[in-house]
Amino acid sequence: MISGLKKYQFHIIFTFMFTLLCGWLNFWHQAIIAFLMILSVGIIHGANDLQLIQKKTQKKSPLFFFTTLFVYIGVVLVGIALFYLLPSFGLLFFVGFSTFHFGEQHLESKLEVELSSFLKAFVYIGYGSAVFGLLFTLQWEEVHQVIYLISSQFISKQFTEAFFFIGLGLFIFSGLFSPNLRGWLFFEIVLLVFLGFLFSRASLILGFGLYFVVWHSIPSMQDQLAFLYPTGTKREWKYLKSSAPYWILSLLGLAGVYFFFDLRSIAFLPLFFSFLAAITFPHTVVMGWLKLSEEKPSSSSSNASSIPSK
Repeated sequence: MISGLKKYQFHIIFTFMFTLLCGWLNFWHQAIIAFLMILSVGIIHGANDLQLIQKKTQKKSPLFFFTTLFVYIGVVLVGIALFYLLPSFGLLFFVGFSTFHFGEQHLESKLEVELSSFLKAFVYIGYGSAVFGLLFTLQWEEVHQVIYLISSQFISKQFTEAFFFIGLGLFIFSGLFSPNLRGWLFFEIVLLVFLGFLFSRASLILGFGLYFVVWHSIPSMQDQLAFLYPTGTKREWKYLKSSAPYWILSLLGLAGVYFFFDLRSIAFLPLFFSFLAAITFPHTVVMGWLKLSEEKPSSSSSNASSIPSK
């Protein structure tokens, strides 16, 4: 418990501060804060995927770079097409990927390396589902409106509650098989209760934004920095410089969507979540592929550096 408080002291203090401030911030103030965090740190944390691929594969030729860039953009377009043509499937696909992705970032360092990938997947999906289920349940009125506007599907509060309890049960049960994680289970359950206070007081966008940025994006950026620039000075500046092109393109893309669609008939929040899902979807794919390649090393990549946790 004490080690957890030390490791996450910044995250806990920042979350506690905003939990208290939510009582004095109206919906628009919370939305502005959330958008600023997501559009800056949130997008930047996934903007170095091409650098991570090059570092992992040790391939730096222009042909490989542009081929990878073409495939990456293709994945973004697939994500956009999913939300446009099959919104229900796209939403389900994104939530499913995100539960695994968030769980892996938060828990990978707490699991034994030799633990089976199958059991790890249960732990990650269980934890991610518990976080999403908690947020969806405590912000059900906003959530069901957003989901209905995106996919024309209605989800009941009973469904989100079941989603939370099934995820929590899966996380606890599968976590008991890991000796290392067993020592963290009590802290993680207390942390979920702590996050519950935030989710109950903040709006949907601020609750999601704070978790996405403070508990996921910042730790991910720290891991990426250690992997891409293990030594040397001005690491942060190099990281931001290499992130800038994708970050700028993402902001221009959102601006284009904003002016292209008739926002008088389409609520902005569903549009924003759909856009965010589309541009972060390839990040989850890339990180998953890199992790899989690490678990199944080939002769050409056996000497490559270990990739960061997500």
